[in-house]
Amino acid sequence: MIRLKDKIIVYAFEHKKTILVWAVAIISGFMIFKGFMQIPQIRANKAEIAKLEEKIEYEKVRQKETDELMTQVDSDEYIEKVASEKLGLIKSNTKVFVDVSQEK
Repeated sequence: MIRLKDKIIVYAFEHKKTILVWAVAIISGFMIFKGFMQIPQIRANKAEIAKLEEKIEYEKVRQKETDELMTQVDSDEYIEKVASEKLGLIKSNTKVFVDVSQEK
């Protein structure tokens, strides 16, 4: 009597192409299924990438503004402007005019 293991081996050799086709079909089907299951995650990642790209552009604009401000801070004109506007300081030898017509 032929053992079960030998029967399986004989069947496999006789139907090698059929088994190969089914194996490829099952593996392909599984891969397609996994691909469809990942579509929501792919969409979520694309949305997150878009948000991050917007943040990058915003930060680039802020960086440019900061660089421009840093170049202005080093100038004497900017220092004088800040001193007069925020601190109320004026240069010596500056004539100050006070409008007294509005006072009571």
